[in-house]
Amino acid sequence: MPERPSELTYGLDERPPWPQLLALGFQHVAVICPYLVMVALVAEAAKLPHAAAQSAIGLAMIAVAFMTILQSLRLGPVGSGYLCPPVVSAIYLPSSLAAAASFGISAVCGMVIFAGACEIAVASLVSRTRKLFPAVVSGVVIMAVGLELGKIAAGVLLEHDAAHSGQTIGSFATVACALAAMTGLAVWATGLPKLFCSLIGILVGYAAAAAFQVYSPDFLADFEAARFFAVPDPGFLSYGFAPSLAAPFAIAGLASGLRVIGALTTCQQINDSGWRRPDMRNIAAGIRADGFGCLVGGLLGTPGMSAAPSLVSIEKTTGATSRFIAWSIGFWLILLSCLPKFAGLIVNMPRPVMAAALFFNGALMLVAGIQIVASRPITLRASLIVGFSILAALTVPVFSDFYLSLPGWTHQLTGSIISMAVVVSVPLNALFLLGTWRYSQLRLGTGTEAATAASFDAFFEKQAKAWNIPAEDALRVRSVVDATIEDVVANANGPVEIQLGSDSFDILATLRYAGNLPSLPDARPKKIMVEEQSFVSGLSGYLSGLHADRIERSAKGEECEIRLLFQM
Repeated sequence: MPERPSELTYGLDERPPWPQLLALGFQHVAVICPYLVMVALVAEAAKLPHAAAQSAIGLAMIAVAFMTILQSLRLGPVGSGYLCPPVVSAIYLPSSLAAAASFGISAVCGMVIFAGACEIAVASLVSRTRKLFPAVVSGVVIMAVGLELGKIAAGVLLEHDAAHSGQTIGSFATVACALAAMTGLAVWATGLPKLFCSLIGILVGYAAAAAFQVYSPDFLADFEAARFFAVPDPGFLSYGFAPSLAAPFAIAGLASGLRVIGALTTCQQINDSGWRRPDMRNIAAGIRADGFGCLVGGLLGTPGMSAAPSLVSIEKTTGATSRFIAWSIGFWLILLSCLPKFAGLIVNMPRPVMAAALFFNGALMLVAGIQIVASRPITLRASLIVGFSILAALTVPVFSDFYLSLPGWTHQLTGSIISMAVVVSVPLNALFLLGTWRYSQLRLGTGTEAATAASFDAFFEKQAKAWNIPAEDALRVRSVVDATIEDVVANANGPVEIQLGSDSFDILATLRYAGNLPSLPDARPKKIMVEEQSFVSGLSGYLSGLHADRIERSAKGEECEIRLLFQM
């Protein structure tokens, strides 16, 4: 069971009092709302009427509420049970804008449903395909999302200035004020102002837009005409499928799944002081919940959602990780979804303010991608993957005419910075997996030297340094192999040969000897066991987090072999 950290104010299964519960929920909603600007952008690209755009904002809030609650539950294979709210994600924005501009809102709805189904499929493969999407590939994808978001932000600002040439100075001044507020709070503020830097920056941007007169002429008229309370009207919704956009949306679903892995791993760390490594079964359930939520969001016309690390940061700062807060978040979002005046403020957000918000988020995502890449040792292979992928991705906006001249079927793969980054990084990583295994041999119990675990420890310490094996993984491998050596020596009729192998993802320890196979604990014991079963299987090692991910035993006569696989 997870060990409750002492610094938590309200743990995972603890319900805060009603006043605190409502306040904590509203705190999360304040961070969620700035991301709704992406709904307004897609509605504009789809040329939705003003009333329909307001309804789209309201339905998006309902979709976020649904996914927040679904993620907080544990419904069999769906739902992580953690407080991990989503936002309307920039990962889906480029593809959704392309779908809206070319095929209308029906394509956005249909393709987001398709992307949600792709993410659900990713959940079932998360353990099997981890070598295809290591930290370097995940980081490249997130970096590409940041670059794409920056490109969109520049387009929003420059297109607005081109259409309103008399507002150029005012537009750039508004962007500067909004970005200065966001950046200043993010760098120098602490506590809640730091967490709400994006929201406060947008409010400063509204004030600057009023001072420099860059509001749209219909801003005040639309605000006054909007009703105070009304249920969102889904009448504008329709559904279609655009085969030419299947690849970009599938890639977006994959990138969203990678984002969920990072967010839920952080949730597990926050809620367990004894955390050692990610619970991949729980993460797979969380990815399914994210996929189902995205699918429902597509039904409601929302252009793609994904788990938000910024909201997980609020939990870490406040010490409130209670899953009951999800219901408070849902309450506030559903309430706000029925306030058309609030939705109108987002739909009519001044374009310079919108550009500043997108540019700021893009910058943070770009750096987040760099941090993900740097979280593992940067080898020559990793350097080439990052360099080739990012340089190739940057050719898409620079030489767009060339890529448009290629056959139509290639446009799915070269239509955006994100698509190109994935197309280059994933195959390149798969190619570089060839020849990555390194091996080393050790023979215990030769001559007068006794076969002991201490001899292996000295040998393994050198190999762990040479292979850049993280300290926690090295400790786990050493502890398990030491215990196995003690069991093997008691059953061996001679020396024990140990072969170690590593490919930066897995560590494989193979023990060969003549004798009998010992009784070893299962790699994955059942979670519920009676006392006698626990004693027989040697469950204590597993409960302390020291176990192999897979154990294989075989014997031909007296020739025995034990293979221990550890995933890093």
